[in-house]
Amino acid sequence: MTERLTNTANQYIGAAKQTIGQTMGYPDMAADGARQKSEAETAQKRTADNSANSIVGGAKQAIGQTLGLPSLAGEGAAQKSNAETQQKVDDANAQLHGAGRELEGMIKQKVGDLTNDRPMKADGATTEAQGTLQRNV
Repeated sequence: MTERLTNTANQYIGAAKQTIGQTMGYPDMAADGARQKSEAETAQKRTADNSANSIVGGAKQAIGQTLGLPSLAGEGAAQKSNAETQQKVDDANAQLHGAGRELEGMIKQKVGDLTNDRPMKADGATTEAQGTLQRNV
């Protein structure tokens, strides 16, 4: 559930950055927003696929056990286990990606400060906040 919220938030934030970047003439911000939105949509699909595979696997396992079909039960248990493992891997990757986004944001803010580039500094603050959200949700 929390992964879904993070993905949804990143989709909206990415779309907003893309629109603001295009409107204000900041192509880097627009490209970053488009990338963020696309990554969030892909992650959302993976989360849904993992959930569906876990449910289907659990159902196969239960049916196989109920009907005395050990191969179906084993196949279902394996499918469910694989889906849950894949979701844990995806969650760990999201945590790592969030930490990277935090660091990227901090660097952008410092560079924005040093160069007096207010859009870069603002983008850095947004990027850092996104990373924090992704790590903590």
